[in-house]
Amino acid sequence: MARQPMRDDDPMRRSGATWCGEHDRWECARDSKRSRSRCHGIAVRGLDRCRMHLGQSRDLARTQGEANLAAWSAEAAGTGAAALDPGQVVMDQLRVAALRADIYGELLRIQVAGEDVDGLVGPTYAVGREGTKVETGERVRGLAGLEAEWRDRVVRFAKAAHDMGIAERVVELEQQRAELVTGAFLAAIDALGLVPGDRSRAIEVFLDRLEPGRSVAGEVVA
Repeated sequence: MARQPMRDDDPMRRSGATWCGEHDRWECARDSKRSRSRCHGIAVRGLDRCRMHLGQSRDLARTQGEANLAAWSAEAAGTGAAALDPGQVVMDQLRVAALRADIYGELLRIQVAGEDVDGLVGPTYAVGREGTKVETGERVRGLAGLEAEWRDRVVRFAKAAHDMGIAERVVELEQQRAELVTGAFLAAIDALGLVPGDRSRAIEVFLDRLEPGRSVAGEVVA
């Protein structure tokens, strides 16, 4: 027996996708060239088409869909705040990704330079064959992986912003803005001359403030 979508306030209702009672899911609103009837591919969350009909990469489609969902959910919350624009959501995500990538890059630089920082930065260990503690160095590779992951997100969000019609210069300015914030934060830490443990704690708090719903430079992170 077919059922209706679980929630009346499901933001996917605004996407233009079609609810399929037969398959119990949101599906593509385009027609299939092969069957000449509606496509039954799963719609990308936040969009009205499946990945095949979008004609773009899975990551890019997901980014644009997530931006739409964030904007619609904020509007539906009825908090009195101004409605979010999907393009602005992507730009906010771009800024946060750039901030995180820069911080992880700095942590990696510190580690490579031999300036040990507690918590986020430092050697990791494993038990060797004879039961002795052996340094594995996984923390360094972990930081390199984190930096690479967030650099990739910067590229993905920048591409999504471009495809949503946001001027390339505006995207570049957003990335430069993130670099300025990160640079000012790191300069402040250096000026304070914090011991490694306190420096690590300051960086952890900064990264925590980049989580959704927190504020960065006076603005709420989407």
